[in-house]
Formats: sequence, structure tokens, C-alpha cells
Amino acid sequence: MAYKLIALDVDGTIRTAGNPIAERTRRTVDAVRRAGAIVTLATGRTFGSATPNCGILGIEVPIATSQGAYIANPVSKEVHNHHTLTTDMALTALDALEDHTSNDGTQAIAYHTERIYVDRMSEWAAGYGQRTEMDVVLVEDLREVADEGLTRIVAVGEDYDIAMLERDIMPELSGRMLVTRSLPYFCEILHSQGGKEDALAWMCDHFGIQQSETVAFGNGYNDIQMLEWVNLGIAVGDAVPEALAAADIIAPAFAEHGVAQVLEELLHDGKIG
Repeated sequence: MAYKLIALDVDGTIRTAGNPIAERTRRTVDAVRRAGAIVTLATGRTFGSATPNCGILGIEVPIATSQGAYIANPVSKEVHNHHTLTTDMALTALDALEDHTSNDGTQAIAYHTERIYVDRMSEWAAGYGQRTEMDVVLVEDLREVADEGLTRIVAVGEDYDIAMLERDIMPELSGRMLVTRSLPYFCEILHSQGGKEDALAWMCDHFGIQQSETVAFGNGYNDIQMLEWVNLGIAVGDAVPEALAAADIIAPAFAEHGVAQVLEELLHDGKIG
């Protein structure tokens, strides 16, 4: 068995806020491509936030962003697939969040490609816009933009509050939409086919690759279904417990270049390409 599609989560898997992508990881990704495999990203980041990482890694094929709801080429910018929330989905999600976002501690944010809508300009929202270079648009009520083809709706707040929010809204929205935590303080609501595993299924069809020829690396709650879907799911050693449980292999921690170590082993064993 040789693996032909390698999907990499970004934050906490191949980089962190204080640690850019390591040279060892970049060299290993180059070696994987030379062996004949396709390397892509599967990240919760927006497309604009994800593309600089493609430049570092030399990725020129479609990548999965906003979990898997937005698939586009980082070079040509061509959008291949975009699962947006329908108006009904967006309104249902906002209704479900209402009781949890009526205080100052938790806020709902609506994402539309490379801009976000907020109903109050909190310190977090203003800072997020600056960090990501996304336009932050203030509206009186997020329901005003429910029919604009939103990519996702996100609730942001304290870790405990977001965990409780996810627990509360999951029974109502599960099956109709994808509900996931990309970060402990981020609960995301997307189209039911907007997961990373859905994006990888699209890529397999696009490239003519079998599911049995796929590998994915991840570390977070939003990686669990992807790790279960691919033939070889690999969680870095400092991943959340649920991701570790879902993985086939546990790699060394991020600080130990876990992704590079496992890919080097697979290359050495002739299992890539």
C-alpha cells in the first residue's frame, strides 16, 4: 500500500502561534511530493489565512479551508467547492446560539469568504480583524446577512462556556449542520458537508485517488472525523484526547517535529507515492 494523498492540519499540527513551519517539515513535504504523493492542507483557517502556509510548503493544489467548506487553489485562487449555509441553516444556527450570546462573554460571528459580520464591535472582533486582515462589518442583527451565503457561523468565548454551548446546541443541530470546536474557545457551525473529511472525499474524486490511499495529520476536535475517514489517521502527541483516540497512529508532539518524523518513516518504508 502506497499513500498518494497527504492532508495536513495547520495550527497545532505543523505550526503554532509562536512557532512557524519548521525547515525540517518543509524539506520532508518536498520529499513526499518527489516520491509522487499530493500534499494538501485541511484547516479551519480561512482561505486567505491558510495560503501563506502553502507558499512555505510549496503547495499548489487545492486546499480545504474553513474546515472543509471552502476548497480552492492557493495559486490560481480558483474556487472548486464552497458549501455555504442556506438561509434556513443560518437562521436556525443563530436561533440556537441566541441564549448563549446574549451576554458580553460569548459572541456570534458570521463568516462570508474573507469578511466577517458582527453585531457588536468587541475587543476580540477588532483584534481578530487586524490579525487576519479580514474586513469586520458591523450589523445590527446577524439575521440581516443570513441569506448572503455564509461559510460558517462561529461562537467565541471562554473555553468552558463554549464547551457547554456545543453540548447544548448539538442535539438540535446535529445531522442538519456540522457543529465542531476548532479551538477550545471556538464553536463553528457549517453546512453538513463542510467537514474536512468531506473535502478529502472531494479531493480523492478530483485526483482519482482511493480512500485507502489517504493519510491525514491533526490535533484538534475538528480533526476527529477526518482522522477516522482516512486510511491512516495520525494525531500529533499533544493533540486533544478525543483526536488521540480517533487516530490510527500517534506521532511525536509538535515540538518534536512529529509530522516530519512520521512522514520520514513512511518514506523510508516506501509507503508514499
